[in-house]
Amino acid sequence: MPIITCASTKGGPGKTTLSLCLADHWRRSNRSVELLDVDPNRNLTQWIKNSGASIACTAIDEDDIVERAAEAEARSDFVVIDVAGALARGLVHAIAVANAVLIPSRPDAKDTLEAARTYQNVIAERRLAQRRNPKATIPAAVVLMQVNKRAQSFGFAKSQLEALNVPLLNAEVPFRAAYQNYSFAGLPLDDTAVRGDYAELGAAVEALLHG
Repeated sequence: MPIITCASTKGGPGKTTLSLCLADHWRRSNRSVELLDVDPNRNLTQWIKNSGASIACTAIDEDDIVERAAEAEARSDFVVIDVAGALARGLVHAIAVANAVLIPSRPDAKDTLEAARTYQNVIAERRLAQRRNPKATIPAAVVLMQVNKRAQSFGFAKSQLEALNVPLLNAEVPFRAAYQNYSFAGLPLDDTAVRGDYAELGAAVEALLHG
């Protein structure tokens, strides 16, 4: 069963929101899902607790990622890992165990540069894996978050990522007040529009997994 890592070397691009909403989308689609919270701040764990959502979420340390991800993979249809960018070792481990890596980025110059830096980590881990198995691959793509398609920054971000040869998922997360409102209580996917966002995003992620 696939392991999805949500990773960025920058704080604040939307890793926790992306992890939670994807997990909740698959849960609502009757798939078993487990979240692994590797961020020392435990924001994902707290969000799950506050919302009362019936999604398994385990807080783990970066040195335990490989073992705990394998355990979760054996019992769940999807495993989603939320890893803090400040954890260099954790970032490497979480990328190495992943079947796909999602790199959230707001349409902002600093975010897109950090997204490109994160993608270089994926390339490095892919090359290491290919030394053992030449066919090994780790699909990865940037997910643009808090998008306003009418804003120039959206086009600038896409152009910058394309210029840096960083793949972009063909689905974005629009800017919606629901994401801010539900950060205090509840789940974003309780909102119908957000459910639509993540139905499209979930399909794009599954396409990425299957090449």
